[in-house]
Amino acid sequence: MTDISATAGVLPRAAVDRTARTRLAYLDGWRGLSIALVLIGHFFPVPGINLGVLGVEFFFVLSGRLMAEILFIERFPLKKFFKRRFSRIYPALLVFVIAAMMGLASTFIAFKWKAALTALTFTYNYAGILVNRAGALDHIWSLAIEEHSYVILALISVVVSGRANVVRLLVALSLLAMANGAISYWVLGMDYETSYWRTDVHIASILLSAAICMLKADGRLPAFLRNQHVALAAAAGAVLLFLDTVPTPVHYLLGVPLLALAVNTLDFAGGYLTGLLSSRPMVMLGLWSYSLYLWQQPFYKFVYDRDGAPIPMLAAVFACALASYYIVEKPARGWLNRNW
Repeated sequence: MTDISATAGVLPRAAVDRTARTRLAYLDGWRGLSIALVLIGHFFPVPGINLGVLGVEFFFVLSGRLMAEILFIERFPLKKFFKRRFSRIYPALLVFVIAAMMGLASTFIAFKWKAALTALTFTYNYAGILVNRAGALDHIWSLAIEEHSYVILALISVVVSGRANVVRLLVALSLLAMANGAISYWVLGMDYETSYWRTDVHIASILLSAAICMLKADGRLPAFLRNQHVALAAAAGAVLLFLDTVPTPVHYLLGVPLLALAVNTLDFAGGYLTGLLSSRPMVMLGLWSYSLYLWQQPFYKFVYDRDGAPIPMLAAVFACALASYYIVEKPARGWLNRNW
């Protein structure tokens, strides 16, 4: 993400800096909300709804919005874009996987070297279905989809000219991916992982959010969708559609579009919502979200598989995640961005 918002050149420098800080704090708050849902869903599950799944979808639709802003609206240079993605993602992932291979294998659950290799090559979402899995790495399926989406969106930004054409393509690919998931699950009888761990299915969440973001930026989003009450209703509807009683494909055929709309339009709600998402606790959770995402999985599996006490395990997640963020993720990202 660039440090200056798209309003640069229109507002005075000081106003631009304030706008950028507010915008980044707000988006970090979205990340904070997403990881909070994942942690609650994994360590303190709420009967009737899988908040972990909902939190992952929040991450996906937020990622779609951010990638659209970076690649299609701000036109961030691709070389710099991929360098920053690498510096953000890979050092912390590498340390986590090595730590898992060295320590978690004997401490928590069975660990497999092939699974570690597929995690480090961002192929786990397919290899976990077809070849080999390790419970401590099962969450890497979603990171693999994120990485694949970076490549696909970057290619689209180079090959397809005109933002209207890009939006049409993103919507078409999203509809195909959602139909692919529904057919895999309902018609072919595949289970959740086999259907929805795949990039050719789950990328719909990212692409559809990117399309909505571009429509909003170009002023082509229908006026009624820019209403704060509609945005809040979309968010509420998305949550209800992720209830356990709702068939899985419906989560993605109806719930994800509503969630994508909410993440892109809840800015219009303003006031208390923006204040909550920009609050220091939510922003800090957002800053730590990637390290929390990495480290929660093995401790969650310990709670889930061995009936471990959730509060000590969650405390261990934060301890490992904060160490990862301040010792690995943040220093490595800063060094690579300065020197690469």
